Amino acid sequence: MSEAINKSRASKFKQQKLPARQPILKPRSVIPTMLVLGIFFIVMGVIFVLSVDSVIEVSKRYDDKCEIGSNCTITFEPPSDMESPVYFYYELTNFYQNHRRYVKSRDDTQLGGEILSYEDAEELCDPIISLDGEEKDSMVYQPCGLIVWSQFNDTLTVKNGDEVLDFNENGIAWESDIESKFQNPDPKPDPDSPTTLQSDFTEEHFVIWMRVAALPTFRKLYAVLENGKLEQGKQYSVNIENNYPVSSFDGQKSLIFTTTTWVGGKNTFLGYAYISLGSILFLIGLGFLLKHLIKPRELGKEKYLKWE
Repeated sequence: MSEAINKSRASKFKQQKLPARQPILKPRSVIPTMLVLGIFFIVMGVIFVLSVDSVIEVSKRYDDKCEIGSNCTITFEPPSDMESPVYFYYELTNFYQNHRRYVKSRDDTQLGGEILSYEDAEELCDPIISLDGEEKDSMVYQPCGLIVWSQFNDTLTVKNGDEVLDFNENGIAWESDIESKFQNPDPKPDPDSPTTLQSDFTEEHFVIWMRVAALPTFRKLYAVLENGKLEQGKQYSVNIENNYPVSSFDGQKSLIFTTTTWVGGKNTFLGYAYISLGSILFLIGLGFLLKHLIKPRELGKEKYLKWE
């Protein structure tokens, strides 16, 4: 028994004696590798940038044109034909959804369908807990927390003249969120109750809002035009019920209409990052090549070794 234990302790894996390769880096292998990788990243970056350049995007700010509590209309003309799918976003600036206290002010078990007691809500949803701060389970907001309380609530309708365009507001949230994270409690919250902030926990605009953004300027999907297109030269309008104030945090509100490509929306960061990385690798490889051609270093010479 003891011999078997000793053998297992002395295994090649535990003693780190498994076969291994330790390649010797030589100029003839390093230089071509760096040059090839540099060219590869530059080519991929150019492809990404050219693909992103084909994305058509229209942005219209409207918080400076519409008064809070009123209805207004914003018009726009696509610079080119925008083939479906056309994604319709709203954009907010200077809104720090990633603030620690803001992110923590929610209860995922409540959003998953459980009824919260006041004690549970007080711990997780502070400072937006219950109606008038009353310590009663029946007064707990459905749902509670800062994120819910600050939900974007402007209503947006896209028109071509008097015709309402068929922008679909269903299927815009992540399926995993709808299926596993958000469920209505039983009984479902009464929409007429003063404690009900959201009567349907699976409503997709609500689900999208609850997935907080990492940066202070962010977009959230509002609807998708799945059939048809927005035509160049035509004037379209967006009717807005302007309910959401942004002046308190010096923010701005904008409407975004955009198409996409296989690399996503209109964001050139990835393409230029690839080009930059490829350029650095290529220049370093080129420098090594010139050094190797002009003044090569002989390998295996004892004069390069330092002896103690």
